[in-house]
Amino acid sequence: MKQVQKNDTVTVSLIGTLDNETVFETIEKSDPLILQLGTEGVPKPIQKILIGMQVDEMRKVHLEPEEGEFGIRRSDLLQEVTKKGFSQSIEPKVGLVLSMNVDSGGVTHQVPATIVELKEDSIIIDYNHPLAGHPLNYEITVLQINGE
Repeated sequence: MKQVQKNDTVTVSLIGTLDNETVFETIEKSDPLILQLGTEGVPKPIQKILIGMQVDEMRKVHLEPEEGEFGIRRSDLLQEVTKKGFSQSIEPKVGLVLSMNVDSGGVTHQVPATIVELKEDSIIIDYNHPLAGHPLNYEITVLQINGE
């Protein structure tokens, strides 16, 4: 039976959980994920575990924050903004997730940002991904290899 090789295109289903078993991602067989191994978009530890797998095989992988796609929490992604500069239509609360516009290379992107602290005259906003800093666990099942 064919095994996944380096640079293959692989169709998978998966369940992603945190260490406390909270599910953060589910990709069902009915709407699978197609991964091109050997590309930057697929974390190396996931590519490594897929190599050698066969169709219908399931494996588990544990990724520390520095190995995962969301990385470690970065203090440089915390920003303090004045309450005066904040939208009057939003009641700021700790834990509120906002959709913020960020310019990168002349292109504006919408990114999630979380209010993490309220001060008397300012608000601390965290631009880290909500899963940054968390170990991630995946159960990955290979459904198809290179259109097989």
